[in-house]
Amino acid sequence: MGKKTLIFILIFGIIFLTAILAGANVYRTAMSQKESGHPEAAALAKEKADLKEVDSVETFVGKEKQYIVEGKNQKGEKMYVWVPADKKQKTIFKKASDGISSRQAAKAVENGGLVSDLKQVHLAREGNVLLWEVSYLNKDGQYSLSYVDFINGKIHKTITP
Repeated sequence: MGKKTLIFILIFGIIFLTAILAGANVYRTAMSQKESGHPEAAALAKEKADLKEVDSVETFVGKEKQYIVEGKNQKGEKMYVWVPADKKQKTIFKKASDGISSRQAAKAVENGGLVSDLKQVHLAREGNVLLWEVSYLNKDGQYSLSYVDFINGKIHKTITP
């Protein structure tokens, strides 16, 4: 190999390695921000809702940031706890059986003739209204969100950009 080729490969390798390390750092930083507050939310949910175990914690950011904690109470019943990031708001908890399931929420949106391709269903909250956030591609191929009331299963609102 010529001297110029070796120098080119060495410089390219250094640039490539730097790009990978920078990308990994950005990813790690973004994921740590996404999960910050999860341990505190889980501890608060255990205290307020008398959870025996926590199965998962997700972050929902709508009008207000919420941590959605899923777990089981002392009787082994599945529970959902909406823990607001703003300590002035109140923590709300419900048995999963007190509302509709994620599948029922998705079905409510599908029955409305809106869905072409269902993406995800997550718990959400707006003020004191407990919701399921259903994300999907609509019939026109646009990414859309519908919010379905956790208690009665009615579509609260739909957002399509």
